[in-house]
Amino acid sequence: MPRTLDTARLHLRPPVAADAPAVFDYAGDARVTRFLDWATHLDLDDSRGFIDDVHWGWESGDDFCWVLIDRASDALVGTVGCQFDAHGAQFGYVLAHDAWGRGLATEAMAAVFDAARDIDDVARFWATCDVDNRASARVLEKLGMREEGVLRRWSERPNHPGASGPRDVRVFAWVR
Repeated sequence: MPRTLDTARLHLRPPVAADAPAVFDYAGDARVTRFLDWATHLDLDDSRGFIDDVHWGWESGDDFCWVLIDRASDALVGTVGCQFDAHGAQFGYVLAHDAWGRGLATEAMAAVFDAARDIDDVARFWATCDVDNRASARVLEKLGMREEGVLRRWSERPNHPGASGPRDVRVFAWVR
């Protein structure tokens, strides 16, 4: 996967240690993390740990994550990731609350999705989102992914109000 990607409004690059405060700004925001399968960051050490994990994902060659830099403001506004395994390529993304509603998730995901589809031997490209997360479902639909169904009690959503145990998720895919 390319180390950097550019869109009309975003520059995507691997995170660096200096990004930890900006990552914490969104990853520590309960509004942003309520539908995600990882816990809200409690302090900068959580964000530093995330950046360390991302570094090792790039080194392994099968787990890639880019920070999203808004070209107009030079602000870090989220991340998008792509992980390869025996089932294909799985995607995920998160945006800072201030970046919601501007189409940036779709723009960033399209760049990563297109780069992944350039790899000929990957047949399945997929993502999940919490059944209540309509905005994320819409991003996946805009990419041309089709909803395949609901995976019952699939994954923990530790930040979701009232969640106890795994929650249902919608699964979307695009296949060759």
